[in-house]
Amino acid sequence: MRILFKQILIQDSRSSFFGKKADLLAEDGRWLEIASSIQAVADEVISGSDFQWFPSLVDLRVHHTLPGGEHKEDWTSLQAAAWKGGVLDMLLLPTGDPVPQQPEAIQYIATKLEGTGVTCYPSAPLTLDNKAENFSDLMGLHESGSSWFSHGDGALQDTDLMLKCLQYLQPLAVKVISRPDVSGLSLFGQIHEGVQSTLLGMKGIPVLAETMHVKRDLDLLRYVMQHSFGLANPGFALHFSCISTAESVTLISEAQKQGLPVTADVAIYSLIFTEDAVSDFDTLKKVNPPLRSENDRLALWKGLKDGVITAVVSDHHPVEVENKELEFDQASFGTIGLETLALAFIKEAKNQGITKIDNFLTHAPSAFLGISQPELKVGELLKGIVITGEEKVYDSESIVSKSKNSIFLGHSFSHQIKGVFNGLNHSYGQ
Repeated sequence: MRILFKQILIQDSRSSFFGKKADLLAEDGRWLEIASSIQAVADEVISGSDFQWFPSLVDLRVHHTLPGGEHKEDWTSLQAAAWKGGVLDMLLLPTGDPVPQQPEAIQYIATKLEGTGVTCYPSAPLTLDNKAENFSDLMGLHESGSSWFSHGDGALQDTDLMLKCLQYLQPLAVKVISRPDVSGLSLFGQIHEGVQSTLLGMKGIPVLAETMHVKRDLDLLRYVMQHSFGLANPGFALHFSCISTAESVTLISEAQKQGLPVTADVAIYSLIFTEDAVSDFDTLKKVNPPLRSENDRLALWKGLKDGVITAVVSDHHPVEVENKELEFDQASFGTIGLETLALAFIKEAKNQGITKIDNFLTHAPSAFLGISQPELKVGELLKGIVITGEEKVYDSESIVSKSKNSIFLGHSFSHQIKGVFNGLNHSYGQ
């Protein structure tokens, strides 16, 4: 089958056509010809005055509900949500029930969506059942294919356990993922500790809950690297996920300048919304980390521009409607986001003057996973998304995830995903 893309704006920063319009011809899932103009017969012609070609997305933070959470998201709906959002590679947190913590479970998850166009990369738990009592089989899990370890969707509170995990894993090419939060400080907190928590009379989650944990983990990492006797693997790193405060950006930036192997990502909602979004007690805006101040939001954007933060994630977290349609202090944290990650980031990144949008959604996340993405070259795999400039308000009817708890419901997007392509798997006009 031949597909011809006519005069499409290339937004793949690795391409020589980046920022220019070109014709693209693909045959049987691979690029056949790329030129300023192509005159060829094709089975399908895709054209539009405002069509853009982006590489597909790589999402480094997806809450895994399987097994045990099929009522919130099953394999079919997870694949559909990822595909619709153009997320063709995603890192799954070890958050199923029971926790996938055997080598066989890791291998099963890695191949579960094989052939669908979407690939899963399962992260493994640092401790059995994410209980912070006994270590999981770290070496066995790594040998089974996982190079990413986390404490469920959070971070180890036990300092000694965290230190030993870093010491044990530093000779390996693995990433230890920490979602920084001192649980004793955030306990019973509902929103960011600030103006809105005072006005609404709700217990706040202080910035200190995040930054104290960042400081602790950086101190542990520094200690481990100083006592590694030269055995630390060049591919080893500590990764902070979903940082949300200006001080966290500063702390991580200073650590990077000192040469520590530390990276960070930010959730898309922390780049868009602030604490003011919860002034009407909208439980869809109840996320963790909480929506912070405008100063924090701007600092996170600066962290992206400066290279301190290298990836933007969806933090896709399905929650059934019964746990969202409650009083605010009783409602669950979390938002889905696979379907809206590209649309939300592209709009705001352009407003921020960021041109190489794909660096944060594709290339840096791919490097984190240790995978390569096909280039826009003849003979390479056809893999990417077509986006059109169409203003549209996001509504629940367009959601394909089983759970509808999107923080972006009612939000207006300036772009829409028109087509998703991965080799012979493709959809257009969705």
